[in-house]
Amino acid sequence: MNFLCLDTSTAYSVVAVADEKKVLAGARRQFEKGRAEGIFDLVEACLHRSGLALKDIDAFGVGIGPGSFTGLRIGLSAVKGFAFASSRPVYPFSSLMAVAFNAVHIPAQRLAVAVDARRSHVYAAEFKRDGRGEFLPLRKDALLEVNRWLGRLGAHAVLAGDAVKMYAPELRKRLGVFGSLEEDLWYPTPEGIAALTRKVFREKRKTDAQGLEAAYLYAQDCQVKRTH
Repeated sequence: MNFLCLDTSTAYSVVAVADEKKVLAGARRQFEKGRAEGIFDLVEACLHRSGLALKDIDAFGVGIGPGSFTGLRIGLSAVKGFAFASSRPVYPFSSLMAVAFNAVHIPAQRLAVAVDARRSHVYAAEFKRDGRGEFLPLRKDALLEVNRWLGRLGAHAVLAGDAVKMYAPELRKRLGVFGSLEEDLWYPTPEGIAALTRKVFREKRKTDAQGLEAAYLYAQDCQVKRTH
């Protein structure tokens, strides 16, 4: 199986071309302008480096958020187009869980991921390591007011996500000394989204282009409505 994986839930556009064992080519980039066009440039570059063409891709993985509304639209629209044109399945995954997959190398048993959602809110998720060393979600991804998020944090959880920097003074006041992933791992990576796509593939949690939807936790503000 060959996978093409994307995540555009944060300021970074992330692409990975992978098989069932490894990443064949990956890229992560911030676009000041032209992100919608830039994602296709990244896909083309990764396919070229992997030695594969779009026709060789058997399935797609994509982060469905929560995260940036505009960013998510770009990534999901691209994958919808690829999947529709090729009649290939899509394996959607939580973008917050993609960050958790960056933490496989650390010894911590608990991980808390929080991404700035603006308006004094964060997109938050909490994870616990299982017997195989993977981080599994303890609760569903949530949109939380900052003080409520701080109140849910355990003292022994390692933190990740850009909310760690944004709310560092509040975290120190609440937790004292706390551990966090290095800043480069606060965002999805090619390795993380490829590993998570393989996990969702093994669990057979697939959809198709028509069934693919983003996790818009601010749906009332984005005016996202179902048409069916």
